[in-house]
Order: sequence, then structure tokens, then C-alpha cells
Amino acid sequence: MPDRRPVALLTRAGSTALAALSGAVLGIVGSFTHQSLPPLGVVLALATAVLLLVGVRVTTRGRLPTLAAALLLVGVAGWLALPSPSGSVIVPANPAGYVWSLGVVVIAMLVLSWPAVQRPLGGAPDIIGSSPEEDKDRTAL
Repeated sequence: MPDRRPVALLTRAGSTALAALSGAVLGIVGSFTHQSLPPLGVVLALATAVLLLVGVRVTTRGRLPTLAAALLLVGVAGWLALPSPSGSVIVPANPAGYVWSLGVVVIAMLVLSWPAVQRPLGGAPDIIGSSPEEDKDRTAL
């Protein structure tokens, strides 16, 4: 039987790289579009950040791909909030800019700190400590 560890390592590295790239792209797109349609633009940009980070966290094992996506999302959004040498700013210091800048940090912290869900191996778990008589009584109700 062939050793599958190199394939698993490449798969994990590839998913981490893809998650990081997705975080960077969302950081750019969200930073440019959060000012559009004043209250709705920032809400949609933050909702997209939630969907990306939760999706990466649910579909990959471990926190490394989610951490990579979150670091690049927050890093790119923070970098675009800094003034350029000419003095222009992509994320201005207004309420929508503050909500976007701080919102991605809060979302990333929540998604990364959420505990891992342990899935049962054989289907739905049985009730702990129940006997066949108790099960019969419980189904009679």
C-alpha cells in the first residue's frame, strides 16, 4: 500500500494557499466596495468575510487554512487603510471604514476561536446511560 502522507501534506498546503489567496482577494474587493451603497456595502462586505472564513473553517481540517485566510484578509484590509505616498486612502476614516477595519478583525477572531465540532463516527449518538426499559418508556410518551 502506498504512503499517503505526501499527498495529504500537498493537499493541506494547497488548501492553505488557496484559502490565503481567497482572503487576500476578499481583502482587496471588500476594501474597495465597502463604501458603496453606504449602509448596505459594509454589511455585504462583512457578510462575505463571514462566509469565507466560516466556509474555510468548516471545509478544511484544523485552523491553519482559516488562519492563513484571516491573516491575509485582515492584513490587506489594514494595508489599504494606510495612506499612500500621494496621500490617498482606500479605506477612509469614516464610520463605514471603521466598521470594515474592525469588523474583519472581530470576525476572524470569532471564527478562529470557535471550538472544533466533533462528529460522531457511526451516526447519531445514543443517549448516555439509558437502558432498554427506559428507551421503551421514553418512546411510549
